[in-house]
Amino acid sequence: MQTRGARHLWWIYLLVTSALAAIYLTVPFNAGTRWIYVLVNSTAPVAVWLGLRRHSPQRRTGWLMIGAGLLFSAAGDIVFATHTALGGDPPFPSGADVLYLAGHLTIAAGAAVLAARAGRTAFVDSAVILAPLAGIAWILVVQPAMTVGGSLPARFFAVAAPVNTLLVVYCALALALGVELRTPGVRWLLTGLLAWFVSDALYTHVGLTGTYTEGSLIDLGWMAMPILLGTAGLHPSMVATTPRRSALNVLTLRRAMILLGAALILPTLHLFWDPDPDIALIVGAALSMGLVAFRLTGPIHELAWRAGHDPLTRLVNRSLLMDRLALALSALPADRSARVGLLFCDLDHFKDVNDSLGHDAGDRVLVEISTRLRAAVGDGDVVCRLGGDEFVILMPETTDERAAAIAERVGENLGRPIRLADGTEFFASLSIGLRTTGDPDADPDTLMQDADTAMYQAKAAGRGRVVRFDAEIRSEAAQRLRLDADLRHALTHPGELFCLYQPVFRVGDGRLSSVEALVRWQHPADGVLPPALFVPIAEAAGTIAQVFALVLEQTLAEQRGWYNRTGRWIPVAVNLSPRQLDASTADLVLTTLRRTGTPPDMLTLELTETGMAEPATVAAALGPLRRAGVRIAVDDFGTGYSSMARVADHGWDVVKIDRAFVAGIHRDTSRAALADAMVKMAHALGMQTVAEGVDNAADLQILARLGCEYAQGYLLSHPVDAVGILELADTEPRVSVELASGPGRVEPGELAGVQLDVEGREQVV
Repeated sequence: MQTRGARHLWWIYLLVTSALAAIYLTVPFNAGTRWIYVLVNSTAPVAVWLGLRRHSPQRRTGWLMIGAGLLFSAAGDIVFATHTALGGDPPFPSGADVLYLAGHLTIAAGAAVLAARAGRTAFVDSAVILAPLAGIAWILVVQPAMTVGGSLPARFFAVAAPVNTLLVVYCALALALGVELRTPGVRWLLTGLLAWFVSDALYTHVGLTGTYTEGSLIDLGWMAMPILLGTAGLHPSMVATTPRRSALNVLTLRRAMILLGAALILPTLHLFWDPDPDIALIVGAALSMGLVAFRLTGPIHELAWRAGHDPLTRLVNRSLLMDRLALALSALPADRSARVGLLFCDLDHFKDVNDSLGHDAGDRVLVEISTRLRAAVGDGDVVCRLGGDEFVILMPETTDERAAAIAERVGENLGRPIRLADGTEFFASLSIGLRTTGDPDADPDTLMQDADTAMYQAKAAGRGRVVRFDAEIRSEAAQRLRLDADLRHALTHPGELFCLYQPVFRVGDGRLSSVEALVRWQHPADGVLPPALFVPIAEAAGTIAQVFALVLEQTLAEQRGWYNRTGRWIPVAVNLSPRQLDASTADLVLTTLRRTGTPPDMLTLELTETGMAEPATVAAALGPLRRAGVRIAVDDFGTGYSSMARVADHGWDVVKIDRAFVAGIHRDTSRAALADAMVKMAHALGMQTVAEGVDNAADLQILARLGCEYAQGYLLSHPVDAVGILELADTEPRVSVELASGPGRVEPGELAGVQLDVEGREQVV
């Protein structure tokens, strides 16, 4: 565990070195203060090295180069101070000048490495902004330095010093344009490089006049640079001094105005200042304007490309696809000898990837799928991503056979597993709608809609398959669209949606046990519609929760009316769609129960077995209801998958045996055996059983022998309204069952001697 001092080493370093710098500048310069200067500057490479060891940034190269540059600079200070301490000025150039030059170049390279992830645009922008300064520096500093007498090495180092200073500023500016400036380490790093530039520029100026003296304010910048760079290296934020890589070379209006303003500095300056020669201003202005033009081409090209492409998968988008589709239709021959094909593809169960592994994993899956789709089509075909997990393949010149073959190839390519980041494998499948046409006058939007409709038919048929569009599909789609609009109208107009109630009777004594609410729709034009016609539409359109809320409200209100009339609660069951398995359902149910004053155990929610496919989702959505006392029934049991495992996982209250296993069991021993197994399984798990669709008295007799507690069906009662339930509650038992023999296995021949009386409508003797 780090000590408190170690955690705050950066500000201790900043405080101590700043105090030493203040002593150096305030105390009259002497031989002792000269070594304070050397000491402060020599601590910077050590501080950077410690920062690298402590913080271990992912990208170390830039900081290693900066540390090496600081070491070169500190070594130059030692050499220079040694010369002067011995009582003489060092020769020019000396070993110190070589080390200073190496320090400039190495630190500039380190800043460039840190800025590299910002992309070339940061370096272009930096060049545009720096070009005016470089032009002025050439006229005021570099040209005079070139005219200074002396040897060739002396002239070289006289010119190299200001040039290297500009190079440091250039790389620092590129880093500043690409990194987050609010990070403390970044601010200290850039401020230190700026201070270095200021002192270098002042030194170059006074060096030309021969007026530099040790201990002056120029030394402040040379000391501030290592102090601030060392502090930046010690601070934990030094790991964030590398820009994030950007996928788009954005040129904001603000940055564009800065670049244009920088490019106009030299031409504007030339209006008021005409140096002789003025080649530096002319070249600098031309270079700056040229770089601005080059900088603009990237974003303009990128924006033009993005107008027609998806940035994630780099496939064409809907806009460009529709243009290509219109062009393909216009190229069709009039004799319809060729066809244009569309494959509308939707990825099945893609939401599971996003929900379980996050959107980054989902993006990687989409990129891999786009690669496989491109590999499955021909060179002239167009693969498009509409958005989300929807893709479209356009085949401009094809046949029905080739289009079907490509659809099959697409399915095969997607059938190979996709390995995700955590090592798991995702087996993708596509629901595909196929639409072809040879009509050059066909409407592109209609063709896309037809392919989309066929794709939804593929999903409804079980997913992972191809459905070819035909006129019947279009008619069904139009009917669904009309019913969806009408249903939304019905939800806002009381009375159109109403409830009937299917009574449930005890098999043992024939008494009314409970009722199941069945929604009906009094359609203004089509008459009374059963739920099978409009509930799937509500589920697909997202209005099923509103339907459920309406049914629940009406059912509990009428249940309260029955209680007020009879003095006893009649339990009610309401069907719940798997699309409603979220926290909002529990909140809605509990709120409605409180408002109507209904005991929670007087309400049962019926959920189909298939709707329990995700145990975690079901438990999270229905857990609060079960804890409150609401009962849960497994509806249509036996028609889903993993039946016993799913029911055992949850331990629900009621199992409703589907009519498919009830009808005809008196003459089908295998079906009777299945019903027997279901009843025994439910009882073993502590659940009650309800037989659905009991339409035959002999079937009811077998159910009684098997131990099924409750039954519902037309044999016992058709669905009735709320008044009919009151009448049933006040009448004698609807069914009396007398068994000729004790419980046990029932064979069809054993029905002799059994009498059932169902309101006189049917007797079996």
